[in-house]
Amino acid sequence: MAEEFKVHGYTLDQLRSMPQDQLRAILHERTHHTIEVLIYRILKGRLEPPRGFGLVAERLLGLWRERGLPLDAPDIEWCAQLVEAARAIREGRQPPLEPTPWESFTPEEAATVERLIRGRKSIRQFKPEPIPMELVRRVLEAGLWAPQGCNVGATRFLVLTSPEEQRLVSSDIPLENCVMVVVLQEMAMYQTLGFDKMVPQNIYYDAAAVADHICLMAHCLGLGGCWLTHGEETQRRLREHFNLSPTMTSRLHIVLGWPDEETVKSGRMGLDEALLN
Repeated sequence: MAEEFKVHGYTLDQLRSMPQDQLRAILHERTHHTIEVLIYRILKGRLEPPRGFGLVAERLLGLWRERGLPLDAPDIEWCAQLVEAARAIREGRQPPLEPTPWESFTPEEAATVERLIRGRKSIRQFKPEPIPMELVRRVLEAGLWAPQGCNVGATRFLVLTSPEEQRLVSSDIPLENCVMVVVLQEMAMYQTLGFDKMVPQNIYYDAAAVADHICLMAHCLGLGGCWLTHGEETQRRLREHFNLSPTMTSRLHIVLGWPDEETVKSGRMGLDEALLN
């Protein structure tokens, strides 16, 4: 009976041998859809636990362990926490969950967030001063915390600091005194889940959310930035230069630096005009 176990059409043998990123995507997605979206309603008494609640994700996590893959990554620890919580519910125990408390911002904090959102703007000229890598890493971390459909986890980055590497990317602004962050996605993770066919729009929304978080954090840290997209020729050049896999696909790039211009923030139409009801 064990060999009849299938997830997304993959057999147990296929799951045991598939690349780590692809198994990771399935583990994320099954933890999300079969535990996360249900468990909080169950805990509120608004939903009965379905039969075998959490068992698929638990089996996948067991396969992850069997293969000796790392268990201390934050995303895998998140999966393990929800798997254990689902097991506790099946056994009639209180689940050992430590949910993040919901805290609204104070009016002063909210004003700071609004200032960031309304004040962020595109900067295209930068001072010839280096950006500490610590700041670049903080900006990238913000990108990783962006929302993503079903927690796929396909986001990857290239950080280009040399003019030679930056010229691999087609850009419509001067590339001077900047660091370039290229946002890529491991398409094999979407393809393994069938998302490239079922919800192809999620791929681009995921990349856009990453870019938005990066630009907001850069502005918060005093850096200027400009978010740009690029096409297949840039994707090809990056893939060849960095020897990326055929499924590693770049989506957009963001140039970052210390601002060397003062610009007029673009306006927006009034909210009443944008409301359609």
